[in-house]
Amino acid sequence: MATSAIEQARFKGMLEFLQHQDPNIDHIVFYSKFVVCYLLQQTGPNPGWRKANIEGPVYLVRRRGTPRYQLLVKNQFSANDLLDSVHPDWELDCQTNYVFYKGEDASKRIRGLWFHDDAERQKLEAVLEKTLEEIRHQPAEPQIEPQPRKMEPPQPEPCHPNQGVDTSQMDNLYAQFGLTRPIEPAPQDRVTVSMASLRTALKALADDDNFVRMLMQKLKESQSVMGPTP
Repeated sequence: MATSAIEQARFKGMLEFLQHQDPNIDHIVFYSKFVVCYLLQQTGPNPGWRKANIEGPVYLVRRRGTPRYQLLVKNQFSANDLLDSVHPDWELDCQTNYVFYKGEDASKRIRGLWFHDDAERQKLEAVLEKTLEEIRHQPAEPQIEPQPRKMEPPQPEPCHPNQGVDTSQMDNLYAQFGLTRPIEPAPQDRVTVSMASLRTALKALADDDNFVRMLMQKLKESQSVMGPTP
């Protein structure tokens, strides 16, 4: 029980230390206290493995953002750490005391990590294989198509009583029958006129005997002024 509490406290301290460098780290997946980093030199007169001058503890960390996982070797010699983001296209090759991996970027040299204890190397190999399996089978984020905005149907504009009518012709009609053109109502007093309401109003006037007699009288007066029709 005491050993477990000590281990938890140690991992908590390491996590807080790493979070000073990257606040998005939320978990240490794997830790080993010492590795030596190598880089594969594939060009030049003497191709082969070269020490990267990076030695120290190795961590596989999980992050809250992207990239989700990173492999980090904290260099005990300088601030020049080894930091690689675990990618689905990684090629992993492991041998006794060595973990080799080729990243997704072909311009970067192949990495090699040497472990003094091969049991530690086997643990990292297993964790890396599990992590690669996880990120290779992660479902892609759904691509949501933008939805078109709902278009509101156009609203009919109120019909003005004189809309579309030549006002000069209306003036002539009023003068012909000896009537005075009514004053245009104020905008707030105008009403919407429809075919149905106009038909109802005309029918009511046609049923009004006084209106019909006045209209007939105006027509007779108009004919007497203009003279008999030839």
